[in-house]
Amino acid sequence: MFTTRLTHIVKSLLVVSCLLVAFQLTAQADTLSIVGSSNSQSPITGSSGQISFVGQAFSNNFNVTATGQTFNFVFGQYQIGPGAGVGDSGCTDGPCVPITLTGNLTTPAGALSFGGFYEEASGAGRELSVDWMTGSGGFSYSTPEGGVVVFSVELVDFFAVNSGGSSILVNQLARITVTGFQPGGQVPEPATMVLLGSGIVGLFAAKRKQKRA
Repeated sequence: MFTTRLTHIVKSLLVVSCLLVAFQLTAQADTLSIVGSSNSQSPITGSSGQISFVGQAFSNNFNVTATGQTFNFVFGQYQIGPGAGVGDSGCTDGPCVPITLTGNLTTPAGALSFGGFYEEASGAGRELSVDWMTGSGGFSYSTPEGGVVVFSVELVDFFAVNSGGSSILVNQLARITVTGFQPGGQVPEPATMVLLGSGIVGLFAAKRKQKRA
């Protein structure tokens, strides 16, 4: 009777150990690293000369666990001049002036090009709105964990108003969308493996004891 009870306990321990290992496998994530830069455009073609784009370098790490995830990062900044009471980009019901921003990825290697339309209006404050239509990708990245992440990059639609008397800088965000994900081989933590090993050893010991009885 004691042997039977011990066997049940050890079996339960083994089940718990397996569940812990499974949890460790699903809880870990692959690391997507992107490194690159955007290009300055000053002034933006077709603007009043009070709108420009300031490019910058970027370097980001993201934890990927599933297809469909999105991550934002700063692609660059618009410099928006103060309102002057007159003048705009020439649209009344914009956005309707073409705009293109470019850049590059060095990790993984690839070109970035985004197309859209913008509207600039000046009154008490200078407004800038941008409607992005095209994105870049897909890009394939091999993670340090041994997985593969396929992703695309697009720019997030933009709107800002400068109501002050001097120029301001406002961030333009880019968005990564994971379109494919093959996770790398995950290794359970040492503590989990010790627990699993203890359960297996205990199970064999209980069976051996039962045979002797």
